[in-house]
Amino acid sequence: MKPEENNSGAEPAMAPAAGQGPQETATINIGHFEFLNGYPLYYGLEQGAGWNCFNLVRGVPTYLNGLLLEGKLDISPISSIEYAGNADKLLLFPRLSITADGAVDSIRLISRVPFEKVSSVALTGQSATSVVLLKILLKQKYAIDASFSQLESGTAEALESHNAVLLIGDQALEACFLGSWDYCYDLGIEWKEFTGLPMVFALWAVSRDFFAARPDETFEIEERLLYSVDYCRSHWDEVVAAAAREYPFETELLRAYFAKLRYDFTNEFRLGLEEYYRRAADIGAITGAPELKFIS
Repeated sequence: MKPEENNSGAEPAMAPAAGQGPQETATINIGHFEFLNGYPLYYGLEQGAGWNCFNLVRGVPTYLNGLLLEGKLDISPISSIEYAGNADKLLLFPRLSITADGAVDSIRLISRVPFEKVSSVALTGQSATSVVLLKILLKQKYAIDASFSQLESGTAEALESHNAVLLIGDQALEACFLGSWDYCYDLGIEWKEFTGLPMVFALWAVSRDFFAARPDETFEIEERLLYSVDYCRSHWDEVVAAAAREYPFETELLRAYFAKLRYDFTNEFRLGLEEYYRRAADIGAITGAPELKFIS
């Protein structure tokens, strides 16, 4: 599951940090998914030279989406559904995504009833892509017109007034693997069974203004992110041990979880993304599928 390119093991060259001589450049603001699913994207990034060229801004997907679109981040992962409405402001990295081909573990519908009987859902406010994915599955796979409201309490409390709760990230992992519920559905599996395609949850994007001003550094960041993923794939024991010190999960769970995640952006993944956009448009979540525009 290594990237197709940049797998030589050699670190890409880094731009000098601010204050380091005649080639001085401004610090680059990069979005940092604070969930466990982003760990392999950033762990290797933090190991190499030139680390102080970056300012990593941590946050949940919806928070980082806003910062990127407001121009407060230069480069960041962005929820797939948010790119659809803002493609004119952004360019994509052609070799990076956050994708699952089937099980993803950290996008979960916790429910008191079977999926086909869900009628009311409390929705996480941390991920727009997963919310639309759930609505697609309910409407098109199960022919259900459910009601939705914002999740404003703990899972157990929310389930007192809703059939189900949508959770993402570490909350979903904790609820599913450390909790006890009647039903715990993996939306990556549900999507794969429904369409036969992978599900692309997030893309890596750069603001068009930043790319126009600093294209070389943009390409360099892409190379370093690819190096980070490649580093993690070849140092699993080290990465899992480091993650276990930061997150409340056993090492075997972490190893299995990381193995499910994909960070490349193959043609098959692009087909999965296009199918997601087509279905999102069908249910009125977006006005139409965007054209994917890449740095070049």
